[in-house]
Amino acid sequence: MAYIGAQIENRISPAFIKEDFVGTGSATNFTLTNEVPGGAAQNVMVLVNNVVQEPDVAYTINDDASSLPKILAFTGTPASGDTIYVIHRGIGTFMQKPAAGSVSTNELSNTLKTFTTDTFTGDGSDTTFTLSEVPANSTQIMVFVDGILQKSSTNYSVNTTTGVLTFTSAPDNSAEIEVKHLGIRTTARRAVSMFLDNFTGNGSTTAFTLSNSASVNDVFVFYNGVAMKPTTDYGISGATLTFTFTPVNNSQIMARYFV
Repeated sequence: MAYIGAQIENRISPAFIKEDFVGTGSATNFTLTNEVPGGAAQNVMVLVNNVVQEPDVAYTINDDASSLPKILAFTGTPASGDTIYVIHRGIGTFMQKPAAGSVSTNELSNTLKTFTTDTFTGDGSDTTFTLSEVPANSTQIMVFVDGILQKSSTNYSVNTTTGVLTFTSAPDNSAEIEVKHLGIRTTARRAVSMFLDNFTGNGSTTAFTLSNSASVNDVFVFYNGVAMKPTTDYGISGATLTFTFTPVNNSQIMARYFV
């Protein structure tokens, strides 16, 4: 049957995009490839030398010459050689072509696919690890070794046909390797919101209440700027974040997640 407007095609678009820059020692503004929704600093996660930065305090998002929110502006000056990572939240879309004559009755169900996390342990010699999912490209994964975010192409590469992750040098024996897949797909256009919760340790509390319920593998938790390992360092039940250790007094805890 005839379709009104362009015929719908099967298509999946990536939900999360990762960009990286290197500090010059003088530049405070960096031009992003992608717009930041609403120009809100909380809609991107920024790390400098693997330490997560606080939105609206350490950085803001400003308009470029075309009035598009694509300028990452730091309140301080990143040092020369500093590694800067920017992770955008986004929308994953799957548009399905209905069968002829079924346009009025076909419904697209929301089946949101959240983060997948792979964990491995280094043995000091292996450089290759097989992921549970094959990413579309290297920007669709975040790789941590002992909580330190690794740089794509410099520290690792990924085969987008086989899903094999290859490090340029073997992770140390007993090193904890964590790979977060950032691709989110849904069968109906649906915004994915990023949330940020900050807490301060008091030396006795191990449980903290998030603004929203989430699953353990959908949350990035940073303790004094260092990424924590889900289920090993913390667990999540509903909206309760519980550490397996006691955060020390005045320690800074940041939880970033998407729902």
